[in-house]
Amino acid sequence: MENRIKSALHLQGWRYIDGDKTHLRNNATSVLVSEYTAQMKGFIFCPECSANLFRSPEDKEFSSNGRAAYFAHTRGIKTDCGLRTKRAEGKKYETEEDAKRAIQNEELVIVNDFIKEKPVAPQINGAEYDATQIEELDGPTSDVPIGRHRGESFRLPSKFKTIRGICNKFNENLARYFFMPNSQHAIQLIDLLKDIEKITEEDDTPRIYYGKITRSFNAGQTPKNIRMTKIKFNNPDYADFYFKLSDEEQSEKGIGDNSSGRVILIYGTVTTSGVGLCIENVGWGEFALLPTKYEELLYQN
Repeated sequence: MENRIKSALHLQGWRYIDGDKTHLRNNATSVLVSEYTAQMKGFIFCPECSANLFRSPEDKEFSSNGRAAYFAHTRGIKTDCGLRTKRAEGKKYETEEDAKRAIQNEELVIVNDFIKEKPVAPQINGAEYDATQIEELDGPTSDVPIGRHRGESFRLPSKFKTIRGICNKFNENLARYFFMPNSQHAIQLIDLLKDIEKITEEDDTPRIYYGKITRSFNAGQTPKNIRMTKIKFNNPDYADFYFKLSDEEQSEKGIGDNSSGRVILIYGTVTTSGVGLCIENVGWGEFALLPTKYEELLYQN
């Protein structure tokens, strides 16, 4: 993930110099680098700071030196943007009202926790209930230390999230700031994601990991048995890396014997498993397959 801008906002006719940013966010179409067309030139904008972007190269998939096409800020416009330069201590807000406005504009998400248990179906006569469609639930108001002045906290509404909810509209979520459980900073999702291929040891701090499935099989005979989902991994100190959860729970999220090549996101801790590493014992809302159309945002060809 060398380039930080994974998608752009496209709105024909909108101008950074005098345009309303709320109008841009509400009416623009989010486009990937691969979806860009010449007709969009001059009307693609940064999902964080709204400044003009350009695609380089404009009409090819790779530059002359072999670098994959990417979005970048137009050089004539200077903005304080986390997608231009990574913020050392996350995003800070001047006032509580600023932070609440960022939440309302879907620029900031306060994560109280991830949903651990599958939601219980409500008693609605004749209506089908699909728990897998749930992406988040309202959480309590929390004290969040994201004030610009040292030690300043704001009372802000939080959410109980699911990884599935993050995977949906993944291109837009990458630029959003997430304040995670037991964190001290609001960090862009692009900087929260940890590549399983680069793991070097156990880690008891819960994080959002991603990786490519190379194999998946039920280690027993029934859906209650553990499904062993092997993740692409190459470390001389460990034999392999597995995601371990019941076949029943993984199957509900679409993970099965034919999932090789798919990308999975998991919120959890990394522990030793025999001669390898693993993530196990995660909750219902703490893992999901990434839609295939977004895989290019994590893995450039």
